[in-house]
Amino acid sequence: MPPLELTTNDFDQFGRPAGTFCLITNEQCGESLSLRSGDGRSRVLRLTLSPGTRLGELIERSVPEDASVLAVCPGQFLDSPTPRELGGRRLAVLPAGSTPLTEEHVHAFLRTAARTDAAEHARVAEDFFDLVGDSDRLTIVDDVSGTEAEFDHTAGACVWNQQAGVLDEGDQQIFPSGKLSVTAAEITTFDPGARLLGLRGDLTLRGWPIVHRHRDPADGADQRRLFEALTPLVTEAVTLRVAAGSIEDVTPQTPGAAPAAVELEKLLTDDPRYRVIWELGFGINTITEIVPANCGPNEVYGATGGVVNLGLGITPATRFALAFLCPRSSLLTSDGTAVLGARKAVRRGRMRRVSSAGCGCH
Repeated sequence: MPPLELTTNDFDQFGRPAGTFCLITNEQCGESLSLRSGDGRSRVLRLTLSPGTRLGELIERSVPEDASVLAVCPGQFLDSPTPRELGGRRLAVLPAGSTPLTEEHVHAFLRTAARTDAAEHARVAEDFFDLVGDSDRLTIVDDVSGTEAEFDHTAGACVWNQQAGVLDEGDQQIFPSGKLSVTAAEITTFDPGARLLGLRGDLTLRGWPIVHRHRDPADGADQRRLFEALTPLVTEAVTLRVAAGSIEDVTPQTPGAAPAAVELEKLLTDDPRYRVIWELGFGINTITEIVPANCGPNEVYGATGGVVNLGLGITPATRFALAFLCPRSSLLTSDGTAVLGARKAVRRGRMRRVSSAGCGCH
């Protein structure tokens, strides 16, 4: 396919354009991307990340201190640079190693990022955290199936995360941006004893699954098999019975969901660490569209009013990490205000008005 042509000004999550913009790719990416300098940029620096070289090592050694850095390395796992390695640079990374992204997928997500409004994401995040902070108890509802789960975020320890908005100096963020989440502990460090203790009730899974793996290529075949076994969830629903942040039961809501429920139950039985709902996520990127495949960047998908998603496991502590998008679900405050989700997408309070002439004889 022809190279994707972009300019540095397409990506406003880096803030006001200034200085060097550095694009880091790998050999697999090749010449599939064409990036030219936009207004305010002094130059575009393009670097290739060689196998065996850490991203942070390359940045510290070869990238100017004040640069904005975009890393797009399909099929390659990238460790986050340390604060010392990153310095004052701004970094955005397309997650392209844990799930199999094709060139077409990469281009789709880059186009999404080019249309993403980082300032709007910052505003949505502020509104989200204001509403959540003012409500001790949140409810996740699925209006189609009638399931409800309560989340008391004041019960036990939890960590709120924001991968959205404009980057400051020394910040790093996923690309495309647009995800908020709460985890049982620091998001990158799996603690088998940590729990979202205030999460209990029934949760509906119905939407695209995502299956991440770690570095071992031998896991690729089982990753594909597991993803395919869970794909009935795209159109069929299962119910998770949750207590103190841990899954106690999996029940198919329809006969078509039974194979996915069986696969999930087997996973939870074989490795009980998957019973822990490690992450309760909220996609807020309403520009992106679902790529109908096993694609990690789908996690930022926000439909039109935001999307709830669940995360089970975390690599490399568990062999796979699973995310489930739940676009039918809504997150509500204790007084019923829709913070995010399907109910948020329903516009209320506007009267229908006829704009044609008031006479029916023309």
